[in-house]
Amino acid sequence: MFNQQNRIFNPLRLTEARIAKGLSVSELANEIGLSRQAVALLERGDTHQPKAETIMNMADVLGFPRSFFYSHFDSQFKGNTFFRASASLTKKVREAQLVKADFVEMILNHLEKYVEFPVVNLPPLNTFEGSNWGIDDIEDLAAYCRSYWGLGIRPVDDMVMLLESNGVLVSSIDTGALTLDAFCQPRGNRPLIVLSNDKQSAVRRQFDSAHELGHLLMHKDTIDNQMLMSPEEFKHMEDQANRFASAFLLPREGFEKSLRSTTLNHFTEIKGYWKTSIGAMVKRCKDLSIIDDVRYTSLQKQISTRKIRVREPLDDVLPISEPKVLKQAVEMIVNADVRTATDLLFEFELPATIVEEVCNLKQGFFGPQSSEPRLKLINGGLN
Repeated sequence: MFNQQNRIFNPLRLTEARIAKGLSVSELANEIGLSRQAVALLERGDTHQPKAETIMNMADVLGFPRSFFYSHFDSQFKGNTFFRASASLTKKVREAQLVKADFVEMILNHLEKYVEFPVVNLPPLNTFEGSNWGIDDIEDLAAYCRSYWGLGIRPVDDMVMLLESNGVLVSSIDTGALTLDAFCQPRGNRPLIVLSNDKQSAVRRQFDSAHELGHLLMHKDTIDNQMLMSPEEFKHMEDQANRFASAFLLPREGFEKSLRSTTLNHFTEIKGYWKTSIGAMVKRCKDLSIIDDVRYTSLQKQISTRKIRVREPLDDVLPISEPKVLKQAVEMIVNADVRTATDLLFEFELPATIVEEVCNLKQGFFGPQSSEPRLKLINGGLN
C-alpha cells in the first residue's frame, strides 16, 4: 500500500491527471466537493499540503493511484509538438494528448532500467544544412533516407516497424477526436511519434507515420512553436511533410515502374503492394507529372462519385501496423520474472488502463485493479 511519508504533493500531477481525464477545474471541483478556487490553488501550488481525504477523493475521481500525485519525475516536454490535425482540433483534446505523451516518457524512463531499446538511427542531415525544403530538396531527402536505411525502391511494408527499429519511440492512443491523426515530438535523444487509433486504416497509418518522420527530419530545429504560425505558414509546413511522406512511400523509380495505367481500378490493384492510399497515389502521379491537371481532376471526381474519399477499397482488409517496442519491453520484463506485472505497474505510478493503452497491451494485462479502501477521516483527522 502506498506510503506518502516524506513525499511532497506535486501540483503538476494534479493538472496532468485532470487533463487526462478530460475535466475542467470546475468539473473536478464539483466531483471532489471543493470550490473551483480551492482546486485552482492546489494546481498552482499556492496552498498547504492537501488533506489525505482530498488526495483520496482526487485519486478516486480521476482514476490515478495516490502515489502519482507525489511523483516528481520531470517528463513535461518543452519543445514544439507537430500535430497532424485539422484546425478544428480543440484545446482540450490537444492538451490531453500532450499529457499522454508525457506519460509515455515516464513509462519509458522506468523500462530503460531493465531493457535496452533500439539505438536512435535517423539519417544525418549534414548535406541538407540550410535547406529551405523546396520540392527538389524534399525529393532528395526522401531518396536519401531510403538509401540510408537500405530500402532501395521497394515498398515499405510496415512504417511503424521501420521507425521503431531505428530507435523512434512510437505509441498509439485513443484520442476520441477524428480531427487528430498523429503528432510527434523531437524529445531530445529519442523522438516520439504518437498515432491515433480513431481512424482504423492501414494506409492512413503508413502515411501518418511517414508524415511525422518528415517533421522530425525537416522541422525540429527550425520551428519552435507552430501555434504561433499563420495559417499559410502552417499549411506550407504540412505540405512539406506530406510531400516527404509521398516521396518516401512512393519512390519515383519504383512507383513509375509499377504503373500500367492510371485508372482507379489499377490504383486499387497496386494499393496492397505499396501500402498507400489510392488518393495518395493519384496525388503522387500529379506531382511526378505522370498525369496532367485535367486527368487529376477527372480522377478526383471519380473518387467522389464512388464515395471512396474517406473509406477506400481494401481498407477493411489490409492489416494495421501496431507499435510493438513498448509492449515487448513490458512483456519481456514480466515473462522473465524480473518484475511482476503488479510491481511494474506500481513503479509506473499510472492507471493500468493508460499504461495498457499507450504500450499497446491487451486490456486487462495488469489484471483487475481493486480500488483502495475508501477511508474517511473523522472530524478531518482532528481529535
